[in-house]
Amino acid sequence: MSCYGDTPDVNKPKLMTKFLTVAFLSLTLISCGQKTQPVDKDKQRLDKVCDTFMQTFSKAQFKEAIDLLKQNSVLEPEKLDSLLVTIENHSTNFFPIYGKMISSEFITEKMIKDFIEKRFYILKFDKYPIKFAFTLYKSTNGWKITSFTYDEDLIELLY
Repeated sequence: MSCYGDTPDVNKPKLMTKFLTVAFLSLTLISCGQKTQPVDKDKQRLDKVCDTFMQTFSKAQFKEAIDLLKQNSVLEPEKLDSLLVTIENHSTNFFPIYGKMISSEFITEKMIKDFIEKRFYILKFDKYPIKFAFTLYKSTNGWKITSFTYDEDLIELLY
């Protein structure tokens, strides 16, 4: 054997194992220590309210859907009562043109910063869909629905 490293180093495998173990543990600790985005429970609650509203509406339970809006929006109860009359009128005179009401589906949400959001849904009919939009706003008192609309204009969703 010569002095140029021809002799096998029995400590190399042990050193490599120790190095890999330390590297693995370091990466694990770093990934566990990273901060996660805080969950906004009130926002999640209001998203669920919108989902429930659409499910209720798609079953033609319009009064129950409007009552849900009354509890979770800043819209005046009188205006929501008027909206209920309009919706009931549309359900007999306007919605039948689109065919049978089938179901609703969440499409997308657009958020500006962490205080305003617009959620879009589609109410599916046999012949044509209708777009529903909820505007949500986070004030010092938490998230509330500040606007609710529905129409057949899908342009906003397609671009």
